[in-house]
Amino acid sequence: MKISIIGSGVVGKATGIGLHKHSNEVLFHDIVKEKLIMLRKQSYEVAESISEAVNNSTISLVCVQTPTVNGQMDFSFVKKATIDLAKALRSKKEYHVVVIRSTVLPSTTRTLIIPLLEQHSKLRTGEDFGVCMNPEFLRKESALSDFLKPGRIVIGELDKQSGDMLEMLYAPLKAPIFRTDLDTAEIIKYVTNAFLTTKISFFNEMYTICRSLGLDPNFISEVAALDPRIGNYGIHGGQPFEGSCLPKDLEAFISFVKANEHNPKLLDVVLYINKKIARMRTTKGETP
Repeated sequence: MKISIIGSGVVGKATGIGLHKHSNEVLFHDIVKEKLIMLRKQSYEVAESISEAVNNSTISLVCVQTPTVNGQMDFSFVKKATIDLAKALRSKKEYHVVVIRSTVLPSTTRTLIIPLLEQHSKLRTGEDFGVCMNPEFLRKESALSDFLKPGRIVIGELDKQSGDMLEMLYAPLKAPIFRTDLDTAEIIKYVTNAFLTTKISFFNEMYTICRSLGLDPNFISEVAALDPRIGNYGIHGGQPFEGSCLPKDLEAFISFVKANEHNPKLLDVVLYINKKIARMRTTKGETP
């Protein structure tokens, strides 16, 4: 298939290279020219504009950043990419599928992205072009490996034709594929990350308790993790969850849940413990 990657950071680059390894024609685009220069040096095809990328592909995967600012998701990057992509769709003759890989809060694709696509393309979703929400579960340090060997693939689809095309694209990865609606696909990413942050904060709390009792927290956590229901990820306390996804996604999800009139007490505590551990690590002369 002919694929365009809109946003060639960690997620976009891993997605594009992974699809290229499975014999797809991949065209990378990014507003940061240095990323395109580097990709071109690595012998990958790049597009200088979203219009060029869209007009030379059948499926466009949007992988731009969605940072969290003051506890709220910043949609500016994904909105800009969506509007530019929509304008490019005007000149498309064949059916094109827009796939949102960026992490966005539940209902975002349905209530923000699709209206923008229709408004700026003057086309109708599900008739002239398709839309899917395809959350990523990639770790920064092993993004390409994670893409090539996924534990599952989630396809949120607005229409069956779009879902069929995306499933065909991912079939060579030979992973379980779950097809669902757009909102469900979006929240699966947040449920996953919220659990991981909860697990890390839980073992950080056990870490401080065991240390205060003069016991070895690492040994205790490692033995506990032998229970197959627990596993090894995130069991070594003493450091907060960091990186480009877990902190921002948790804060954005907490704000989203509160805006929907729910009180996520457990997640508030998870965030509190994480900030406590971070403060303890940065306090001069004090370690958790």
